[in-house]
Amino acid sequence: MYDGVCNLCNAAVRFIIKRDPQKNLLFCSVQSPKAEPYLRGLGFRRGDALKRFIFIQEDRWSEGSTAALEIVGYMRPPWPLLKSLMAVPLPVREAVYDIVAANRYSWFGRSKVCQVPDTSVLERFLDAEDLVLGRCREQAMADDAWKEERERHWQRWGK
Repeated sequence: MYDGVCNLCNAAVRFIIKRDPQKNLLFCSVQSPKAEPYLRGLGFRRGDALKRFIFIQEDRWSEGSTAALEIVGYMRPPWPLLKSLMAVPLPVREAVYDIVAANRYSWFGRSKVCQVPDTSVLERFLDAEDLVLGRCREQAMADDAWKEERERHWQRWGK
């Protein structure tokens, strides 16, 4: 799962697709309605998921730098060699990841709607229909933030 309005994230998805000729990996933008069951299943709110790249495998999931390094294992050589960076202590990897994640919009920009991939790779996106129809947008984040705030209010005041 990736941030569909983030230019860096979309560039990363295109990079991965080109280096995954076996088509092992599928993608879904966090802003898509199709992401909801995955987010709920992992216990993530959309706002939290937007801060972390999430990689879901059949029997486990990972996030952040670990997710990125797990993914390179599916790419054609020499990219799997980067998986050796798992030896770097997690706090160090996550510190670097968090700096990039916190600055990605200012460094690389973002769009108002999720970017639509080329039709030749659309089959790799679980949310292809949502992307094409423009249902994945930055507004989803604002809507979720409002819902989360309302939920916190009701919990706080017992209503």
